[in-house]
Amino acid sequence: MIITSRKNETIMKSRGLLTSKKLRDQEGLFAAEGFKLAWEAVSAGIKAEYVLVSRSAEEKFPQKLAPFKEICPVFTVSDEVYLYLSEQKTPQGIFLAAKILDKSVNLDRILENDKILMLDCVQDSGNAGTMLRTAEALGIGGVVLGEGCADPWSPKVLRASMGSVFRQPFCCCNLSDAVYAAKEKGVEVYAAMLDDTASALGRFVFPKKAAVIIGNEGHGVAKNISDRCKKLFIPITGAESLNAAAAAAVLCWEMGRRDRDH
Repeated sequence: MIITSRKNETIMKSRGLLTSKKLRDQEGLFAAEGFKLAWEAVSAGIKAEYVLVSRSAEEKFPQKLAPFKEICPVFTVSDEVYLYLSEQKTPQGIFLAAKILDKSVNLDRILENDKILMLDCVQDSGNAGTMLRTAEALGIGGVVLGEGCADPWSPKVLRASMGSVFRQPFCCCNLSDAVYAAKEKGVEVYAAMLDDTASALGRFVFPKKAAVIIGNEGHGVAKNISDRCKKLFIPITGAESLNAAAAAAVLCWEMGRRDRDH
């Protein structure tokens, strides 16, 4: 049987998972499009709820589709309905609905690590996803997403993270509480910002246990947070500032220098 109606209940819910954080939270589900991203989720141990596949993709990629048929229901939809459902311009024709992992309990575990990245109201989905990917690539033990950050289970964050969101330890919590808890555990917390008291990156070595906070793209790190942290900045020439995700990459690399030098 092929789903041919846009008003089909599963189609309407699936489209909502792509566009509505409220629905994702209510259902406890997120959506991943494309064979690679969908399989990254399943391979990371995330429970698949169901898969939608376009008629064309079913015919073109039977071998790629076969593993999904072993773990969850797979529904075929007409190409027209899939194009209506998808957010992508040239979709591969596979849609995975899967269980959102509860990341709220991860803070204590994350704070046991030596290198931590914290995000303060990073609202751009591309930046947030890229930072999660960068953190995994550069050996950061965990990422803390403060209030106001982009939803890590949104399609844009998932795509930008290239699957890192499924593997990189992270939690979503009150950032002020996270900073307090980090300092209680002996983690030195730095706010990345231009300030008269800020130290230039490269002119000091991070301590063994360190966390760096990247602030909002427009307003930086909130004052009530930065007032409780040491401050640092990235010396640059020829531009006013770095993109938030680029700054995070530089800072994560520098945090790992101690390990590389030893």
